[in-house]
Amino acid sequence: MYQIIDNFQFVELKELRKYGFVYCKKNYYCYTHKIIIVINLQKSNFDNSYYINYGFYVKDIHHDLQYPKNNECDITGRFLNETNKGTYQLDTMNAEELVMSLEKNILNFIVPVINEGISKYFELFPNAICRATLNLKKYLGIN
Repeated sequence: MYQIIDNFQFVELKELRKYGFVYCKKNYYCYTHKIIIVINLQKSNFDNSYYINYGFYVKDIHHDLQYPKNNECDITGRFLNETNKGTYQLDTMNAEELVMSLEKNILNFIVPVINEGISKYFELFPNAICRATLNLKKYLGIN
């Protein structure tokens, strides 16, 4: 299990570093002026697969955490893998498949928020508002 995670962290770190992410406290963080973006790896309880979760932590709402965990974020989601939907079989995936999937997910979910802010996320994924915290909905003026 540790071998898989170590290989994943090596590949992911290389890929995420291009977008300004740093690894700290078992998560990857990207800091913009208004948002902290968190990406982490979660082991499945059902088989030998993993989920790649992301979250957006809005600094204007919170002023206390420098390294929020995914469950402390204002909106969270999960990267999608074309072959296994939301799970990654890291022991059977090769590095190229992992990098391609990470790149696609980062471009779809993360880069728009880095470039245009948290409102852009809801423009692209309007149904995601149901996963947003009440504080985030108030901040965005959404009832």
